[in-house]
Amino acid sequence: MPDFAVLEHRTLLRIVGASTNLVWPAGSAVFEPGARTEGLYVVLSGKVLIYETADGEEREVISVGPGGFFGEHSVLFDTEHSKRARAVEPSELMIVPRESFQAIMADHPEIVAHLMARIETRLTERRPGTT
Repeated sequence: MPDFAVLEHRTLLRIVGASTNLVWPAGSAVFEPGARTEGLYVVLSGKVLIYETADGEEREVISVGPGGFFGEHSVLFDTEHSKRARAVEPSELMIVPRESFQAIMADHPEIVAHLMARIETRLTERRPGTT
């Protein structure tokens, strides 16, 4: 998990120990808008696309491959998902349960800072007229 390289080995083991690995076939939904968050999703293999619906049209927001993660906004803010996540090829995902990840975030504020920076980067990349 390169995005969590700032964490010590013990914390990484704690994350892995609390997690579950599941496989999604190509074309299947990981979550839909309005669904309660289960946790943070880390792509171990495959590819997941995140979509949003605006003006009645669905458009791709990001593509997440091995080593990447998604669902951080819903975990950080304890909200329902606002977007759709779909496996576009057979994908194995590690799910870090919401409660476990929130406990880890409470002990390691650097994770929160990292996730907030990731959210800001993703928002900036999507804004029209930005570089």
